[in-house]
Amino acid sequence: MAPNNQRQVSFPNLPYPHLRDIPPKTGRQWLDGKRKQDGAENLWRIHDNLYDLTEFISSHPGGTQWLEYTKGTDITEQFVTHHLGGVAESIIPKYFVRKANSQRNSPFTFAEDDFYVSLKTKIVDKIKDIPKDARKKSDNVTDALLILFIIGGPLCCWTWTQNLLLGLVSTVILGYVLSALTVCAHNYFHRSDSWRMYLFNFSGFSYADWRITHAMSHHLHTNTAQDIEIGLLEPFLQFMPNPDKPIWAQMAAFYYPIVFAFVSLGCLLKEFGAGIVRYRGASVTWAHTLPYTVPVWMWLASGLYLPWTIAIWLLSLMIASEFFMVYGLTAGHHAHTNFFEGDVPRSEQLDWGIHQLDTVIERAEYAGNHFKSITRFGDHALHHLFPTLDHAELKYLYPTLLEHCEKFEMQLRTTTFYGALLSQSKQLIRKRPNNFREKKIK
Repeated sequence: MAPNNQRQVSFPNLPYPHLRDIPPKTGRQWLDGKRKQDGAENLWRIHDNLYDLTEFISSHPGGTQWLEYTKGTDITEQFVTHHLGGVAESIIPKYFVRKANSQRNSPFTFAEDDFYVSLKTKIVDKIKDIPKDARKKSDNVTDALLILFIIGGPLCCWTWTQNLLLGLVSTVILGYVLSALTVCAHNYFHRSDSWRMYLFNFSGFSYADWRITHAMSHHLHTNTAQDIEIGLLEPFLQFMPNPDKPIWAQMAAFYYPIVFAFVSLGCLLKEFGAGIVRYRGASVTWAHTLPYTVPVWMWLASGLYLPWTIAIWLLSLMIASEFFMVYGLTAGHHAHTNFFEGDVPRSEQLDWGIHQLDTVIERAEYAGNHFKSITRFGDHALHHLFPTLDHAELKYLYPTLLEHCEKFEMQLRTTTFYGALLSQSKQLIRKRPNNFREKKIK
């Protein structure tokens, strides 16, 4: 555990996140740490005000989880970036309790005339021009992948009885379909509750935990000490530019594919185990059983010997995990020229939208391609800036974003998939800090 007086490296005016380095590093654990440092006094903090949203939980249009999870924390970043219509801003004053007694535990600002809020105003106006049925494209892709996965599971088992090579190829295909379905489901758990968000669990992950670790932590505190995702695979993968990074950790640039293959299985065991022992209030729900319905279905529909069915299922999970992690960690945030905790930021008080652009390099060949975007974490900068929008809507917003970047002399940096793959390896090796204060990182 970090000492209570330890500070963050990039933002030394802020305390090091409480509980960050304590296993098993779950979403609920991260939230417990924030409750001790956010100065929300068991209420909900937005900017420097405290609100009691208890009565609003059951009426929240996005579902109850968002407010249940975040009670006692600072939700400024969530509030500003997740509400685009202005309705939330008109409702929130009725729940005001008092001013906070401490400064915000965050380096990010949301001034009206600065980059993000002024961009948000333009985007809200641009959304009106997006075709009303755009989101159906995402629904159709997700549903088609679900059907393929349901059919493909038993078919994969059958092919193993015909030919071992054909069986192996079909398992790789099944793993890819599962990974694509999982990324599609990620499109939904950022928004209001939907049955499609539960599809995320088929891969062994938990949509509920990822709503915290991904939507609340990674998306809003990207590559900072508060981003739990860059620390989940430590010490095996050490992405932060620590000058004391050992040589064996730098060698992860070569062995990371092995780690990737076991991520979903590790999450499956960790999440189910946390529910069994009720770790920090966790519990086992029906959603935890979803991964196990897959081998049961494969066994019943194919008639294959149960132990062989389980082996094929586990192999498909590992293949899906490999695809999922490769696409996820080349989405844009793990490039060696991005900002990470340990680097020198532009300022200790920084516009949130500018920080997002400092932490992402967009994959150029995915931009505007809906299938690649929704199945491979594409259009990633826009997705981070406006996470509650559907991936099918993002391509319509590029002209507005690029024009806004030009106005603020910012750059939407781009790369290729293979360039991102190489850059991720360089980041695992990197020990020296980037200085965003003195130069532009190209």
